[in-house]
Amino acid sequence: MVKKFILKYFIFVNLFLVIAGRDDQELALDYFMQGQFLLNQGNYAMAAIEFQDAILLDPNAITIHVSLADAYRRIGKVERALDHLQIALDINPDDLEAMQMLGKLYIAENRIDEAENVFLRLNKLDPENLDHLYVLADISKVKRNWNKAIDYYLNIYDQNPDITSVLQQALQLSLTINDLSRSDEICELMLKNDPMNMDILGTLKDIAIYNKNYQKALDIILKIEKEYPSSIQDYLQKSLLHEQLNQPDLALKTMYLAYENDSLNVNILQRIVTLSIDQDLKENALYYNEKIIQKFPNDSKGYVNKAVMSLGDNQPTEAIKDLIDISNKFLDNFMVQYLLGTAYYQVKDYTNSEKFLYNALIIYPESRNTKHNLALIYDIKKEWEKSDEIYLDLISSDSLDAQALNNYAYSLVERNMNIDLALELSKSAIKISPKSAPYLDTIGWIYFKMNKYDKALDYIKASLNIDENNPTIREHFEQIIKAKAELEYSEKQRAKKD
Repeated sequence: MVKKFILKYFIFVNLFLVIAGRDDQELALDYFMQGQFLLNQGNYAMAAIEFQDAILLDPNAITIHVSLADAYRRIGKVERALDHLQIALDINPDDLEAMQMLGKLYIAENRIDEAENVFLRLNKLDPENLDHLYVLADISKVKRNWNKAIDYYLNIYDQNPDITSVLQQALQLSLTINDLSRSDEICELMLKNDPMNMDILGTLKDIAIYNKNYQKALDIILKIEKEYPSSIQDYLQKSLLHEQLNQPDLALKTMYLAYENDSLNVNILQRIVTLSIDQDLKENALYYNEKIIQKFPNDSKGYVNKAVMSLGDNQPTEAIKDLIDISNKFLDNFMVQYLLGTAYYQVKDYTNSEKFLYNALIIYPESRNTKHNLALIYDIKKEWEKSDEIYLDLISSDSLDAQALNNYAYSLVERNMNIDLALELSKSAIKISPKSAPYLDTIGWIYFKMNKYDKALDYIKASLNIDENNPTIREHFEQIIKAKAELEYSEKQRAKKD
C-alpha cells in the first residue's frame, strides 16, 4: 500500500510540474530526487526508471549518471552501470564519485588491473582519503604483490600515525614473505607507540637472532629484564648470545646466575657443563656434571658428557667405563650407543664397535658419521660387500661427501680392485677438499699401484707437507721411494746388458 501511495504521489507531482511549466533541469531534479528516495528504500528497479527520466531531461548531469549506475549495479546490470559511469567520466574525468564506483565495480567483476588503475588515479586526485590506500593494499594482496601492499600500509601510517592497526597488517605480511629487514623496520615503528609491547619485542629479538645481530637481540633481552624478571629461557638465550659475541666468560657467568635461581634445572646444568668443556675448565665441568648424574640418573646427559670428556682426553677405555653399565638402560639413545661404538673402535675392538654403531644407526638412520665408521669397520673386517653398500649410499645421497669418496677409493686400491674407479673417486675427493693430507695420500697411493711413481711422489710429498708426522703417509712415501729406486736400478742393469 505504501509503495502504491508513493507511486501515485510521484505521478501527481510529475503532472503538476508539467502543468506548471517547469524547465527541464528542474524536472530532472525532481525525477532524480524521486529516484534517490526509491534507491534508499531498496526499490532499485523503480529508482532506475526515475533516473532514466531525469537523464532524458538533463543528459550532462554527472550525479544522475552515477546514481543510475548505482541502481543498475544493484539489480545486476553491470554493463549498463559501467556505461553510465563512463559517460559521467567523459563529462568530467576527475569526478571522484564516479571513479570510486567504477573502481568498486571492477573489483566486483574481478577486473583487478583496471580497478588498480582507477584507485591509483583516485589516490593522486584525493591523497587525503586513506580509503583509497586501503583498497590499493587489498588489490596488491590479491595480486600477491606483498611488498607493494606493505608500502601502502606504511603510507597510511605515515599520513596518520594514530592508525597503528596498519602496522600490524604490514608486519604480518612481511613475516609471511620472510622479509625480515622490513619486519625489523615495522617492529621499530610499532615500539614507538608501545615501547614495552612484549609480543613486538619478542618478534624483534627473534628477527635480530635470525639476522645474526646478536648484540641487538641481547640489548632487547636486557631491556625486557628492566621491567620483568628473567625466565630460565632468558638466561639460556643470553648465554648463547654472549657465546656468539665471543664473550665466553659472560656466557658462563649468566648460567651461574640461572643456577642460583634454579639449581634443579637439568638444562642449566647441561649448559654450564658444555661451556666449561668448551673453555677447557675440566674440573668445573666434572663438578657440575656430577650433579646431573646424581640429580637426574634417568637422564643420559650426564653419562654422555662424561664419555665425551674421556674421549676428548684420548681415553676411550674410560669412555667405555662411563657408558657400558648404562648402555642397556639407554638402548634408544643415539649418543650413548654412538659414543660406545666410537670408543670401542679406538681400542680396536671392532666387534663391539660394530654392535653399538649398528644400534646407533637403527635409532638414527640418517647419521652419516655412523655410516662412515661402520664402513671403516667392514673394511677392516674385509666384509667388503657391506662396506661398498655403505659407501655407495653415502655418495649417492651426497655427491660432495669427500670423505666417502676418499675412503671408498682407498678401500678399492687396498684390495687392488677397480683402480680406474678408485682414481676417479679420489680425484673427486681432492676437487672438493684439495688441502686434505689423507686425500692427497690416497691418490698418491693409487698412482703408485698404477706404477706411476713420479706422479705418486708428487702427491705424497704434498700430503707430507701438510701432515709430516703421519706414519701411514711416511710409510707410503718410503715404499714409493724404494719401488722407484728398484725400478731405476733394474733399468740401468738392463741398459748395461743391451
